[in-house]
Amino acid sequence: MSEDTQLIADLADAVPGALYRIESSAYGDWSFSYLSNGIEALYGFSAKEVLDDPMVLNRCMHEDDLPGYSQANIVAFEKQAVLDYEYRITTRVGELRWVGLKAVPRQVDDGAITWTGIMLDITKRKQTEEALASSELRFRAVFEEAPQGMVLRDELGKVVDANPSALRLLTSSLTEVLSQPAMQPLFDAIAMDGSAIPADEHPDLIALRTGKRPATGVMGASVGLGKKERVWLRVSATPILRDGAIDRVVATLEDVTEGVELNRKIRKEAETDFLTKLLNRRSFMARLDAEAERLSLHDDRCSAVLAIDLDHFKAVNDTFGHAAGDAVLVHAAGVITDSVRASDTVARSGGEEFLVLLPDTTPEGALSIAERVRSGFEARSAEFEGEPITVTASIGLSLLDRNDGDISEALIYADAALYEAKAAGRNTVVAGWR
Repeated sequence: MSEDTQLIADLADAVPGALYRIESSAYGDWSFSYLSNGIEALYGFSAKEVLDDPMVLNRCMHEDDLPGYSQANIVAFEKQAVLDYEYRITTRVGELRWVGLKAVPRQVDDGAITWTGIMLDITKRKQTEEALASSELRFRAVFEEAPQGMVLRDELGKVVDANPSALRLLTSSLTEVLSQPAMQPLFDAIAMDGSAIPADEHPDLIALRTGKRPATGVMGASVGLGKKERVWLRVSATPILRDGAIDRVVATLEDVTEGVELNRKIRKEAETDFLTKLLNRRSFMARLDAEAERLSLHDDRCSAVLAIDLDHFKAVNDTFGHAAGDAVLVHAAGVITDSVRASDTVARSGGEEFLVLLPDTTPEGALSIAERVRSGFEARSAEFEGEPITVTASIGLSLLDRNDGDISEALIYADAALYEAKAAGRNTVVAGWR
């Protein structure tokens, strides 16, 4: 063997896989004119064994891949095109492997074709591809069937997919969702307190911007025709990284409307009086405390508190019964609410007693509102079982300003003024100015 021939053989043996050359005649006959020793590591048969019996390689091929391999050979031969095929084999020792074959044709003068090619062990790559495909299939199954809404964004913030649950929650079609501009929120959202949530504060957009998983948030979304229906969604987002960079972001949407509405109902029931639907005393005190805190920040603002008591209410219960008394209390709640401003807070503090917080008002304005409440009772009678029941009210008034260190003082002065009003003959207003 010449030095050049030996060099070529050494190089061929150093290549992972097997190098070969096949001579095929115009009549379809073929034989190896060269085969490197790498064939043994691939198939388990030596180059000499294969050269003596070339069909041993075909016998190693998986029966399901033989028809495709034969067809690929025919097409490559007829078109004199590159033969590129991947197939499974069972090696001499029974091991299943994947082989990738690639051969380049060269036309010879007599119509024969010389094929120069390489066979490589691609088992690991195929296993990886199969694992990824299996993982993708599992993901697609979860994605399509998940009861939670799932939305995928690409690294530029463009929505690239949404599952059926997400489309139902958003009452949108896939086409509508996919047509949204990049980095645009899926919906206009509000927080639990009713304030608008900025677009860049949606969890999926935070994840895209930071590459981190943001805190899960509950958001109110306006959906449906004309965006008139409100649903509450628990939204989370998970960034998927590839080589340290964001590849995808998965946003998960869960409908928690029922839970939110139930919590709001429970909270409202805890804050309101069952009979009149006004705030109860505890809730009123919280509002009063917040108002005092607000006033402490301003020198030029003043608020007021009204303490209201229905006159001779016990006589109503004694004369007409407790059901009539309840009707009178509901009537009183309506009279007071109708007589004050929309910004004022009305509460039933207990029994036949009511409290009103008048924010941002002058002493004169507070007196005017108190008198409007008193005259409202005179002008409107309650009704029970078709019979009118006339009830008047005594009202005590106190101011609340930034100098009040203890909000209970305002209530003490308002109550003291209320007792003065009752002592003065009832159905009157007394201001307990300090």
